[in-house]
Amino acid sequence: MASVFKAKGASKYTILYTDENDRRRKKVGTTDKAVSQRIANDLENKVALRRQGLIAPSAERVAESERTPLVGHVVDWHADLCHRGCTPKHAALSADRVRRLVAVMCGASPDDVDAKRMTRASCEEARSQMSRLIGHVRLSILSSDKVQAGLAAFRDSGRSLETCNHYRRAVRGFTRWAWKTGRLHENPLIGVSGFNAKEDRRHDRRTVSLEELQHLVAIAEGGPKFMGMPGQARALCYRLAVATGLRYSELASILPGSFDWQAPSVTVAAAYTKNGDPAVFPIPDELARDLAAYVATVKPGTRVFPLPAQKGAKMLRRDLEAAGIPYRDGSGLVFDFHSLRCELATLADAVGVTPRVVQKMMRHSTLELTGRYTRPRAVDIEAAADKLPSLKSDGARPEIALLTGTDSGQGLRNATPDATTEILDICKSNGSNILSSLESRTSNPKVAGSNPAGRASVRIAESSS
Repeated sequence: MASVFKAKGASKYTILYTDENDRRRKKVGTTDKAVSQRIANDLENKVALRRQGLIAPSAERVAESERTPLVGHVVDWHADLCHRGCTPKHAALSADRVRRLVAVMCGASPDDVDAKRMTRASCEEARSQMSRLIGHVRLSILSSDKVQAGLAAFRDSGRSLETCNHYRRAVRGFTRWAWKTGRLHENPLIGVSGFNAKEDRRHDRRTVSLEELQHLVAIAEGGPKFMGMPGQARALCYRLAVATGLRYSELASILPGSFDWQAPSVTVAAAYTKNGDPAVFPIPDELARDLAAYVATVKPGTRVFPLPAQKGAKMLRRDLEAAGIPYRDGSGLVFDFHSLRCELATLADAVGVTPRVVQKMMRHSTLELTGRYTRPRAVDIEAAADKLPSLKSDGARPEIALLTGTDSGQGLRNATPDATTEILDICKSNGSNILSSLESRTSNPKVAGSNPAGRASVRIAESSS
């Protein structure tokens, strides 16, 4: 039998009862004894139902969670993300996206909860403002149709489809966590569909030529201090980004102890990589020497590159402007800080590194993703097209059939010395470098008997003799 009493000096009654595990429990009642007695009777009834197996603990957990405001669950989720090793930036951004989406679902305008507008005030003030907007909301608001309508409101307000997908990813992560922790009976957002971001590209990146990249580094190195970054630090940061493909947050996490100068490499902790795995990146010897001299001036335990938070594009644009390189070209493509990562894939592909190796360098899960980062310039594609051999069918150009082997070698066997000399002159007059390389390979073949061109030259010699 539960007992209800008021302790000396207390304003509210206290309820003592025994739970289903025969443990004594205490619960604070109200200032009214009759109401507190009804609460005590309700507790005893629930204990009796639990002992008979008529109330599932999971159902009670869900009911209790529903009585807690949604903002309280978001705070718990944010703490759980930090405990699981997510960066503070990622955890805060994910939680804020859930708050903003729920506010829009409650009738707020997407512009009223715009991230940039709210961050003009302090972070804590912005979160307090958001909590006031959705303080009355419970978990049950997160239904598939309501969330889909909220995402549509962001889309209709002018947000990109990729931004809408970011909101969808955050709220789905939150409901999945709530379901796994017993706060929801099931995950209610499994059916929420995303958007095809390819239909709404607003920030497509480009690469620049090697000469422009070298000029950018030179300008940055000789430039003044900007946003807390000396010119030398910016130049080394750009060079390291291109050499390793490190992302902005990964570069910002590097400490002097992250480098290994024996076998030049840099290590990024798992908390700062996108896939959550620690990563080790080899560094070219020339860059390693320059980095070692600079890192020696950095205090142990401090960041090597004091990059400004979330302002990498602004920092790079200053150096781009000084170097005379447009941030956005005539076709609308931009060159931002993440484009330096694209430069790694593009330059590695240009020098003949195999796609699988480029994939490993970029830490991509698929070759298709690596292909999205390999972005040759239009002039490079045009130059490659000009190097292709001519396919014109012309009797005045028998060298085409000879070099492609379409005449089954008959033309070579039947050619007279004068005809062979004429063919050589035609190829040289057309600027073809195929025959020149063919002649060098004949004079010094790498593998005896494996060079078809060498055998063709032997046939020419036999025909001439």
